[in-house]
Amino acid sequence: MARVVVAGFATIDYVVQVEGVFTGRGTRLMREAAWPRAGGAALYASAALAEAGVAAAPLTWVGHDADGEAYRATCVSDEGVAVMPDAPSTRCLLIYNADGTYGCLLRPGPAALTDAQLRLAAGAEWLVIAAGPPEITARLLDLQGPRLAWIAKDDPACFPPELVARLTAKAEVIFCNTGERAWLEAGRSGSAPAGQILFETRGADGVHVEAGRETFDLPVTPQKVEDATGAGDTFAGAALAAFVNGASAHHAAQAGIAAAGALLAVRSRP
Repeated sequence: MARVVVAGFATIDYVVQVEGVFTGRGTRLMREAAWPRAGGAALYASAALAEAGVAAAPLTWVGHDADGEAYRATCVSDEGVAVMPDAPSTRCLLIYNADGTYGCLLRPGPAALTDAQLRLAAGAEWLVIAAGPPEITARLLDLQGPRLAWIAKDDPACFPPELVARLTAKAEVIFCNTGERAWLEAGRSGSAPAGQILFETRGADGVHVEAGRETFDLPVTPQKVEDATGAGDTFAGAALAAFVNGASAHHAAQAGIAAAGALLAVRSRP
């Protein structure tokens, strides 16, 4: 049984870099960076947890197709992966511009919470919520057993205001990036709960951590990469793994930085 279950969309990612900035019109030269590659926060975070020695499983959905088989083969555990018949797996085209910005084109696949998934989540020590169908997230938040962590994403389709209010009030640990912080704070219905720990990644500017009355910043070693997909989710998985094993917030942040740095180092190789 997984100690940590990470709920969120499964994707098959097609990652490209283009020269200049792609605005949706005209033609740009592109280079295939990953074509295709299994992705999504549930995959990256659970892999980082497992790498740190914590039994973890993604809770997600794939179609009954070659994409779904490829995704399941990549997972650290497929016990929480539901195969949905007669529907394609989710595909995601990530277009990285030369200036580091990116856009995303998504072909959504199926998603329906199964009884087996509900039992898996209820029996876990920790439940991590990542971007996924809001109606399923709402059902998972009704569970009383597991402790809660949230990998935040400023995506109203996945996290409408009512879910943001519930998550900010209930999550013991929150992960966000600096661009999402204002959105997250605006979604609170009150002050942050006592003891809530927040990790805010700031790209090359490091990581900001708020753990109760303790606030601190940690530096990172900047790396020049064109494809940073999954770095934030890898940070979250590794940091949470350290935290659930009894590490301090400081050491958890260091573990997250090391894991995300290792992922980016591989991507920076020619």
